[in-house]
Amino acid sequence: MTTAGGLRLFLDRSTNARRFAEAARDLCPDVQTIGDLYGVLPAETVLDERWIADASAAGRICVGADKAVLSNLLELQAILDHSARYVVFTDNNTPTRERIAQFRAVYEQLIPLAEIPGPWVYKLTKGGLQAVGADVLATRLEQAQARVKQSD
Repeated sequence: MTTAGGLRLFLDRSTNARRFAEAARDLCPDVQTIGDLYGVLPAETVLDERWIADASAAGRICVGADKAVLSNLLELQAILDHSARYVVFTDNNTPTRERIAQFRAVYEQLIPLAEIPGPWVYKLTKGGLQAVGADVLATRLEQAQARVKQSD
């Protein structure tokens, strides 16, 4: 197995489960969960924008399972503002054992991502990783802002 080098991961609330965190730690020597950073109970109320900013400032790649990050105004803004790097499973309802298998299957592809500055998102699909670059994220942010304006 290739060593992870500079790969540093941050597991958000959707990937913070004990079994997934243990599996991630078996692969990567530097994994922090949202519960590790803020405490398990306080982590439940930490705003997404805050942990995205904190994890990014610490040089971590965020790992989550809420694909709404690709359409949510505040999360998109945080990703762009803090040059976040984010790997997101495309289905939050995937059983943990399947999620672990998917993560293991793409892990070697994650290692070189540690060297690529953000902002970016990679969707972790059953077929592998799909890049969503800063330009697409900016366009999605504009679309989210337009939706908010229309609803006002």
